[in-house]
Amino acid sequence: MNEYFTEALVLDKKNLGEMDSLVFLYAKNLGKTVAKAKSSRKITSKLGGHLEPLNLIKARMVGRRALPGGGQTFQIVDAITLGRPLANQPLATVLKFLSFFNFIKETTFENQPDLPLWSLILKHLKNPTADEKTIYRSALKILGFDPEYAVCSECKIKNVEFFLKEEQIFLCGKCGGKIPKDKVILI
Repeated sequence: MNEYFTEALVLDKKNLGEMDSLVFLYAKNLGKTVAKAKSSRKITSKLGGHLEPLNLIKARMVGRRALPGGGQTFQIVDAITLGRPLANQPLATVLKFLSFFNFIKETTFENQPDLPLWSLILKHLKNPTADEKTIYRSALKILGFDPEYAVCSECKIKNVEFFLKEEQIFLCGKCGGKIPKDKVILI
């Protein structure tokens, strides 16, 4: 059983059973990580408040067992909030970052640390006034999908405006306009 102590951002949290939670983290040393938090929904839980989305935390996790392919499942043993970077921000800013954190959760692989992406996320959390397009363009570039060199997957023109995260393709304004807005990212 391995033990990890790392800074992490809480991307999302889902209920698991009656009292447990499944917490999606982006950890500095581990990348995207999914961890179980036992009894975190109990009213007396010491973890509950620390594991809310958009929190910057210091977490101690243990690797529970090896999975086929060398991965691990994690359990959060301790967590403490280092900060709530968006606590005093307008609702529009909070929603923008919830959407961005969901994008990170959906487009990154588990247990693949990426320090440039970690730094980018922290940079934008410290200065949350950045344009949403700028944040996504920077993240896509780090993830290997640089919009500067992209062409529309449908009509092959260079002027891309959308990124379809499910299929990981770029689309121009005309082709992307046909897709529901919750499926594409405006870049």
